[in-house]
Amino acid sequence: MHLSEIFSSIQGEGIYLGYKQIFIRTTGCNISCDYCDENIDNGRYFKPEEIISTVKELNKTWHHSISLTGGEPLLQVNDFLKILPDLPLPVMLETNATLPSHLKEVIGKVSIYSMDYKPGYESEFAECLNLVKDEDLYVKYVLLPDTKIFEIREFGKLMKGISKDIPLILQPVTPCRKIKHFPTEEQIINAYNILKKDLNDVRVIPQTHKIIGVK
Repeated sequence: MHLSEIFSSIQGEGIYLGYKQIFIRTTGCNISCDYCDENIDNGRYFKPEEIISTVKELNKTWHHSISLTGGEPLLQVNDFLKILPDLPLPVMLETNATLPSHLKEVIGKVSIYSMDYKPGYESEFAECLNLVKDEDLYVKYVLLPDTKIFEIREFGKLMKGISKDIPLILQPVTPCRKIKHFPTEEQIINAYNILKKDLNDVRVIPQTHKIIGVK
């Protein structure tokens, strides 16, 4: 697999916030987000046995699970499937939910699904969500300063049409690259209230690893 790094840290996002995980970060992505804060272009090829040995060495202290993140891990789904049987911990797949045909390949082989919603990929997102809606799953919606009210409403309706019970993390964007400001308190509360009308489990969680200064 082509990876940028393998490391141990604290999960800073989503419903597994605060758990210690081993992160396998892949290079490359099929989309480009204005707020992407990862260096996913530089990396190198890791042999499967090198990945496994590195993970086992890191796992000498307790970890909750392995986060397969990126970039977009599903771009390397065939290599991913080769290492899965030998990984010593449950795997959480962090995906942008734009590659449903690739997602099908890993269903039943990973333990947790963390899916980001990407505007413009509504049909792909809906297909991905339908594939794993009964699994251990949560969705992240990144709130930007210029996110429109109607966009939030349409997203809530899309989620509701699949399941009202999937946990939704409303994540205020962390300023970086083209994004210069956080959403305002009013924007965050308004977005929460709109989404809560359609969904049963909505939580506002920022990128806490940025706050505490870990990877």
